[in-house]
Amino acid sequence: MAAVSAEEAMRLCLALAVGAVLVSAPAYARDDDRKKETQGAGTSMDTGDPAYTETSDEGPYAPGASKKKKKAAAPARSKKAEEKFEPRPRDPFVVFLEPLVGFGSTRLPAPVTESSTGDATILALQLGGRYDLTPKLSLGLELGWSTASVETAPGASISATAFANPVILGEYRHALSLTTTLPILAGIGIPIGQGEPSPGTSDRVGARHALVNALADAAYGLYEPELYQPERLPILLGVGLRHEAKGLELHASTKFVFGINVGGQLQDPGYYPTGTLNLNTVAIRNVTLAGLTLDVLEKPDVWAGLDAWLAYRLLDPIEFESGATPPSDLQFVLEPRVGARFDKIRPSLGFILPLGGQAGDIWAIRLHADYAF
Repeated sequence: MAAVSAEEAMRLCLALAVGAVLVSAPAYARDDDRKKETQGAGTSMDTGDPAYTETSDEGPYAPGASKKKKKAAAPARSKKAEEKFEPRPRDPFVVFLEPLVGFGSTRLPAPVTESSTGDATILALQLGGRYDLTPKLSLGLELGWSTASVETAPGASISATAFANPVILGEYRHALSLTTTLPILAGIGIPIGQGEPSPGTSDRVGARHALVNALADAAYGLYEPELYQPERLPILLGVGLRHEAKGLELHASTKFVFGINVGGQLQDPGYYPTGTLNLNTVAIRNVTLAGLTLDVLEKPDVWAGLDAWLAYRLLDPIEFESGATPPSDLQFVLEPRVGARFDKIRPSLGFILPLGGQAGDIWAIRLHADYAF
């Protein structure tokens, strides 16, 4: 066994002395407290008090035991409070402005060789807002206007503008939980959108208006037929699901849009040499959407998201029937988005990318800005 130097022995003795003091100090303190309490109180108050017979520092009646328990429980409560998520408060009144720029062409009811509109550049503008009548019920309004330049032949083009159908919307939100809601949507349009969609019409101005609205409908990925079907009374019914979590929002919805004919007529059902045109009394389209947004930065508050939807044209306002295979009635669309939240102003940018189908030859850039009151 190695010899212990004087210096090491001194250090060892000092450590043992400090340990002895630390161990014995609580016992001396308890003895001193008991003496003081015995001197200052009568026998009837100290008889049978379990605190006087408790000899362990860890016992339930040891001095300060209740405080230790409270201190031990405090971190658990604070951690639970930190984990509790509160959804963002909903703004009671919001207005929006949404310009869209689209490039490409779409298909019209006609033989395949004549169905394309020709390459176009389109500027569409939507504006509107919604107001919460109650925490669960909202009323909204959407307006639309578009202008387009369409190539009709190499080196030749036409330009026109057109108003869309104004649409009045109502939404009821049923709370499934603190973070999950079930919105139920209903709407009706005012059938004053411009356009004469009948092929071969003698109303050239009306035909151009209808062409502009058809391009706007395609540029929006066939998502909003209630706005862009002229000579139709649009009725909208839909339901959705929305869930919020910390830094994440999930949403899904489906809607049916019924376009009731309010006076449109076919100029000539046999206008094309092959096939026939058919005017439907009611046009029906279903749009089903799913998407998410993910918070990317906290300051500034920046998010990124992706929406995907499937538009199903059950019945078009005017259909061309022939032996040829028509374009698919299904239209799949993707829209990656990015946005920010600056107090009352919330801008966002999206890229609408139809994949195949009737609108497969057009794409668009969508800008959107909300202003909350």
